[in-house]
Amino acid sequence: MSGGQKFEYLWADGAKYKKPTALPATQYISLLMDWIETQINDEHVFPVTVDVPFPKSFIPLCKKILTRLFRVFVHVYIHHFDRIVAIGAEAHVNTCYKHFYYFIMEFDLVPQKELEPLKDMTTKICYDNPETPINFDYKK
Repeated sequence: MSGGQKFEYLWADGAKYKKPTALPATQYISLLMDWIETQINDEHVFPVTVDVPFPKSFIPLCKKILTRLFRVFVHVYIHHFDRIVAIGAEAHVNTCYKHFYYFIMEFDLVPQKELEPLKDMTTKICYDNPETPINFDYKK
């Protein structure tokens, strides 16, 4: 699983993969989706009633989930965007990315270093003026 030559994403889940492990993208993404589903379905992490408070680990876990999901966008854009264009889904993927990007920026949910692989593309599709450099400190 990578985001180009400079970025390799290793999988660790603290259970089966205790040490960060290099995996093919398909396996990394499959494990990621299963791991996210497990987190979301855990009522101790994501309470289902208003009388149960969110745990202190909630925000850090959400940041980890969204950071890992961002890596999927990185991989798809860098390694598979030609296929997205070939099936005519470019506008749909770009719209999904823009919504995701604006959300993570609004609430400071993904570290700046993780945003680097898509910095140029993000500047082009997420900002009205592509000449304006991306501002990783975006706040409304």
